[in-house]
Amino acid sequence: MSKKKIGLLTVILVLTMALVTACGGTKKEISLGTTTNGSYTNDYFGVSLSFPNEWTFQNEAALKQLMEESREIIAGDDESKKKQLDLASIKTLNLLMASQYPLDSGQLGPSVVIVAEKVSLLQGVKTGKDYLEASKKFLIDSQLPYNYKDITTAKVGGKDMDMMQVTIENGDMVITQDYYCSIIDGYAYNMIFTYADDEMKAETDKIVQSVSFK
Repeated sequence: MSKKKIGLLTVILVLTMALVTACGGTKKEISLGTTTNGSYTNDYFGVSLSFPNEWTFQNEAALKQLMEESREIIAGDDESKKKQLDLASIKTLNLLMASQYPLDSGQLGPSVVIVAEKVSLLQGVKTGKDYLEASKKFLIDSQLPYNYKDITTAKVGGKDMDMMQVTIENGDMVITQDYYCSIIDGYAYNMIFTYADDEMKAETDKIVQSVSFK
């Protein structure tokens, strides 16, 4: 796996999750939140968190480019899947992406990604677990080489969230993504933490512990 593809792992899972609810849309305007060095806040979702001041974070244009590159990896030559991904990208709200190293540095470090997606009860998504289960099924059907642990629950910032852990092997390295999801005001609100060893996990754990919901 190339260094470029390793860097994209932090957004590939985000994009594939978006296909779960790609049939719906949203007319309601919401805030993307405010990101500064070391912090993120979003009054609409009532959440705030901290990350290391020296980390880099992506603006909207950079996130859009990453999603474009991820779509190419996921869809390949499958035109039907490309259309699904194009529709999904319209619905996905990219709220935050912060990482220890710039994504084009070729270095893998810990990172956090936050996205929100409008969901509909007609699509069978009532809880974070519903969303994660549907996402897992899509990932398996897409034959992406992830390994999965059972979905559990965790309290984050005083809120109960459903959590799915996935791993992918890259040579001797095992990359882990902890995916937290909760339905907030009709949106699947998702936080994804990526790490590859205990030192990186310690960094993402600090971010999880800093999360606060109003």
